[in-house]
Amino acid sequence: MPAKTPPPAPTGFMWIEEAAKALGVQVSTLHKWRYRNVGPDAVRHAGRLMYATAGIEGYLKALATPAPRRLPRPAVAA
Repeated sequence: MPAKTPPPAPTGFMWIEEAAKALGVQVSTLHKWRYRNVGPDAVRHAGRLMYATAGIEGYLKALATPAPRRLPRPAVAA
């Protein structure tokens, strides 16, 4: 019997398997990130986890943005 394929995700969303592939991580990593409240936000639909395509893109863009540099502390005269 052939494997059952899930229905396509709603427009603008991707199932967790597709999101993991887009991010280059394993599905288990996305589950860990969700538990720890890191990574892109997930929503549950029809008993399955899915991610907004814009959320994945925003997360990747935030990773590519350099962190602001901290200025050195001013010297204190003794």
